[in-house]
Amino acid sequence: MRQPHKITKSYLKESRSGTIGISTTSLNPNPIFKKHYFWIYHYNMPYESAQEVFFKDEHKLSLKKAINLMDQLKKDNIPFAYVNSPYHRLGTKVFDYQKLKEKFPDMEFAISYNEDKDEICEELNGHK
Repeated sequence: MRQPHKITKSYLKESRSGTIGISTTSLNPNPIFKKHYFWIYHYNMPYESAQEVFFKDEHKLSLKKAINLMDQLKKDNIPFAYVNSPYHRLGTKVFDYQKLKEKFPDMEFAISYNEDKDEICEELNGHK
């Protein structure tokens, strides 16, 4: 993973592709098991580096909001970098939450799929 403090406006401007995926994970095929959050740092933000955006709660986006923002940034030719991270969803019988919490005390879980009010992303298997 590129260091977030090295992803700056000048780095974005020099990027040939305009889109930089940093430490991204593939979507779980079943949206009930995992929720993927995204953080997007783009050229027009008032921050000097991605370090001020990545993994900060105030910049955390659901999948649909992230896709909408990335599509708009691409359309407007605004360079950006993004990261995403999967969170285990609560409410499944697949995960042993107590065991996970013992092994990873700082682990955060996502709301259960049925309680999640985020917009469904139909084009990506119903992820929210």
